[in-house]
Amino acid sequence: MINRLRVKQKLLGISSAALLLFLLIALDVIFGGRLAVFDQIVHRCSLGWHTPLWDQIIYALTHLGNLSTMLFYSLLVTILLSWKKMWRELRLYWFGMLGSAMLFSSIKELVDRPRPSSYIGDFHQHGYSFPSGHATMSMTFALLLFVLFYPKLSEGYQRLLVFFCLLFPVLIALSRVYLGVHYFSDILAGMTLGIFWVTLMVWVFQARLD
Repeated sequence: MINRLRVKQKLLGISSAALLLFLLIALDVIFGGRLAVFDQIVHRCSLGWHTPLWDQIIYALTHLGNLSTMLFYSLLVTILLSWKKMWRELRLYWFGMLGSAMLFSSIKELVDRPRPSSYIGDFHQHGYSFPSGHATMSMTFALLLFVLFYPKLSEGYQRLLVFFCLLFPVLIALSRVYLGVHYFSDILAGMTLGIFWVTLMVWVFQARLD
């Protein structure tokens, strides 16, 4: 009971810290603070990093975080959790994924930040820039995989899962900056938003067990 209470306190602390960081980033972007200036510097620098080979690699990488790909991942997770009859975990997964998608979509409309005007080749994205949906959803997906499957794996597979959950959202997020369709603050906000939402959902589900 004491251990579960500590876990819930840590979850709430992480969720609160992530929300605070997200709000600070959002306020800086809205009011044109120092982070917004840093965004322009990173964006201009990123335009000079390109080679044909890297462009092809990053094109392929960023598609791993597309909506259609995320739906495919979610189908696989749903099949696995249903096969194992892990209904509570399945509910947590879909609350996490759908809630995160609704959250970042709503915030995009509220903040109304235009995307960078310079992008690579024909890779043009429509809609608003802040926060990055790819960064939000890749972080959400990775954290949910960690929460749902880490306790059930052997030590070797646990290490592989941790490696994937750290690398996947970071690479997806950075690919958006490389392609010129997001600013650095967009991906930073997206990742913190994903952390906030998943830890909040896990805290809620833990509270329902008490």
